[in-house]
Parts: sequence; structure tokens; C-alpha cells
Amino acid sequence: MSVTRVLVVLAGVLLLSGVVYGDIELVSQELDYLSDTGGSNWFHDPAVITDHSPYYRGAWEDWDWTHDFTSLVPEGATGIDWAQIGISAWDVDSDEGQIDIVYANGDELGVLSGTGGRYWGTTYLTLTPDAVDDLWQDGEVTIFLDIDSDNTGHRLTLNRSTLTVAYVVGEPIPEPATIALLGLGGLAMLRRRRA
Repeated sequence: MSVTRVLVVLAGVLLLSGVVYGDIELVSQELDYLSDTGGSNWFHDPAVITDHSPYYRGAWEDWDWTHDFTSLVPEGATGIDWAQIGISAWDVDSDEGQIDIVYANGDELGVLSGTGGRYWGTTYLTLTPDAVDDLWQDGEVTIFLDIDSDNTGHRLTLNRSTLTVAYVVGEPIPEPATIALLGLGGLAMLRRRRA
């Protein structure tokens, strides 16, 4: 293999390593039974289990809520690296066929998980790139829960929703691999010049 080909392959590997950011700042917002969303808040106090409506909800009682980060963006933020939603629910029987689909701004994220039985558990799902872009542009993301999507008669109670956002603070800084890539480019140009 020629030296030029080796340099090209090495440059490709280094280019894929990208850049690192100056800093990542994590910001979280928790919505729970203390959060008032205009009378449509069905999050329930985990200390008091209620197995009837409006808290214990089935397929015909899907609902959504919005995380508003407009006042939570850190100073100097230049974007969002990633965002994750954590939803705490009671009596999720995914091992028994219960399918509760979670969406963020219309993008499907996944399903709530649980091993059956009546207990509280938390499912963590990563927002899609489109939902993250929406969050960065609008400062908000709407979570929709399609409860018992197969209409099998399963129900659940929600306790809280926690959205964690990793904001990029500061400008991208080239990492050592990127600097090495520039050096390899210079070597390749010198080699061509000599040839």
C-alpha cells in the first residue's frame, strides 16, 4: 500500500473522531403531582396508590404533557448534545404484553418497561435528533403517552416525568485527532510537492 493511501485511510479515521466541546451542562426538569398544568395534570403522588380514574389510566385515556425549557437554557449555550426522558409509572406489565408507547413531538421513542406487579418503576428513553432540534429551536418538547396501545385492558398510573438535557456551552474545540488530521494533510501536500 502506498504512503498516500495510508495517509488517506488514516485521515479518514481521524476525521470521524470529530471535535469535542468546551463544556456540557446538564439541566433537568421534573414534572410531578405538584406541577399544575391547567387542570389536566394526572401525575399522582407515589405515597398514595390510586387504582381508579383519573390516575389509573387505560387505552382510552392517553395524554400528553410539555416540558418547557425556555427559561432553563444555560448562558452561553450553543446547542444540545442529547436529551433523555425518564418516566416513572406504576403497574406497567410489559412482560405480560402491555405496550405503552412514548412519543416526543410526534417521534416514537420506545415503550415503558416493567416486569409486572404493582410497583413504581422508571423507564429512560433518549430523544430523537429531530425532537432535540425542536427543543433547541422552540425551548419545549411535548411528551405523548399512548397507554395500552394494543387495547388489551392494561392500565397504569404515572408519578413523574423528568427531562434531562445536555447543553453544549461554548464553541467546539478541535480535539487532538482533528489537529493530527491537519498535520497529515500538510504531510501529504509536502509529499506531492516533492514528487
